Amino acid sequence: MMRRVALALVAAALGACAPAPAQAPAASDPLDALEQRLLSAHTIRIRTRVASGGSVASHFSGTVVLGEGQRARIDMQGDMGARPTDLRLVCDGKTMRGGSREHPFEFDAPPALREGLVIAFIRMSLLHDLSLLSEGRAPAHLDGTVRSWAHAVGALHSPGEVVRGAPTEHWTWALQVAGGSKAEEEMWTDVTTGLPVRRRVVVHFPEGDMTDGEEYEEVTLDAPVDDATFAVPAAVLP
Repeated sequence: MMRRVALALVAAALGACAPAPAQAPAASDPLDALEQRLLSAHTIRIRTRVASGGSVASHFSGTVVLGEGQRARIDMQGDMGARPTDLRLVCDGKTMRGGSREHPFEFDAPPALREGLVIAFIRMSLLHDLSLLSEGRAPAHLDGTVRSWAHAVGALHSPGEVVRGAPTEHWTWALQVAGGSKAEEEMWTDVTTGLPVRRRVVVHFPEGDMTDGEEYEEVTLDAPVDDATFAVPAAVLP
């Protein structure tokens, strides 16, 4: 029960259910180029470790793979607090299944799955969508409204620290979600590839701050991906 409450807090703090509209971001948003690059890629593969602390504690590791159209796969293993949980989302372009063993779901493929996952990844974090999957809920705003829902405000960048041997660019911005709380975001991108390698987030809860750290050990664009990756299994988890 505590695990479900904690994950629900993550989703609520970032406005997962907020219906209120928000002003569209300016066309000059400096993160636009990175978002468009990922959206234009034929395939995306992310290998990551995610950990949160403070008011919500969690640890996850795994992969996110996006293919052409609305084909996607998320496989994560980890825990919320002391409870282990495996999370999955698989979409073959027609059917989407996901969630956890305890809380599975199945829906028709949403019209803007890829856009929703990419924009949320760049502007917010991966933890937000993982919290929804753990509750048996699909990632938010997969209907094409994600850009008017989550905004990176005041994005700035400057030379960053060396991360795993690579020089980086350090990005900072305020995350504003329609109807939800605000958070401070930091992201480091590899100077050579321009792709994310690390993120730090601070989300403010009434009962205390939550910190989210994400290490992107691999972000690869346009690599071949076997079609079988996106085959929807008979069950959410084996």
